[in-house]
Amino acid sequence: MSEIMAGNWNQMRWRPVREGIKQVTLAMGADDVTVTLGQVTAGHEKKPHSHPEEQVALVLEGECDYWVDGTPYHLTPGGFVVIPPNVIHYVDVHDTDIPCFQMDIFGTPRPEFKKFYQDFLDSLK
Repeated sequence: MSEIMAGNWNQMRWRPVREGIKQVTLAMGADDVTVTLGQVTAGHEKKPHSHPEEQVALVLEGECDYWVDGTPYHLTPGGFVVIPPNVIHYVDVHDTDIPCFQMDIFGTPRPEFKKFYQDFLDSLK
């Protein structure tokens, strides 16, 4: 059963993912969804990938090109793109000094994200 949780992402620690990308995992007590916030800066390390989980990527601030199955979708605040399972995708932030602040919602849980973030928090103790 999901755990009731409340919080504020502005008070959470950001976990470095790779060059130019950091992330916070929200709602770690949820059983049936994984939600992350990411901050991506120009010049970041790009990593085309796929996974079996469906994903919705939403841009909250900044802008990016979100490549899905070889097609770029230019996202600005309020923009989103749905990434079907097992489709190659990646984010590209370029030509701006403003980081892209995005939320990713995975309709199927990503327990490894919860583990990575918990391990990161534990390492700060």
